[in-house]
Amino acid sequence: MRSFRRSLMLWISLLVLILVSLFIVVPYILVGPPTPLFYVRNHDVGVHELRVEVCDSKNNSIVDKTYELSAGEEIYYAKPFRFLVPEFEGEGYTFEFTLDNSFKGTHSTNIQPWNTVHVELYSDYEEGQPLLVGEMTV
Repeated sequence: MRSFRRSLMLWISLLVLILVSLFIVVPYILVGPPTPLFYVRNHDVGVHELRVEVCDSKNNSIVDKTYELSAGEEIYYAKPFRFLVPEFEGEGYTFEFTLDNSFKGTHSTNIQPWNTVHVELYSDYEEGQPLLVGEMTV
């Protein structure tokens, strides 16, 4: 009887381990590797300074970096490990971008492995928008 109980517990543990690993592994097989936390591209011919701040719903800073972007330069920021596992109910995060200490853009989202906040600098001269912020999901 003791051997049966031990064997049953082993099989149940193995089944739970398989189900949990499928929940984590299968999305990566179907969709591919996670996308960056944010992506920035400078379409202008000049150099610009961009400050990026990412805060959670409790206003705790996750990222606070300043970049100097040359003409045509692109920046990708990899997601921290805690955002690489899919969640059903994610916490809200706010991305704040400040261009040359004068133009601001914000975007709020739930961070998942396959969504990226996308920032374009001076991509639309006709509209006069130096900073365009959006989100892409794979």
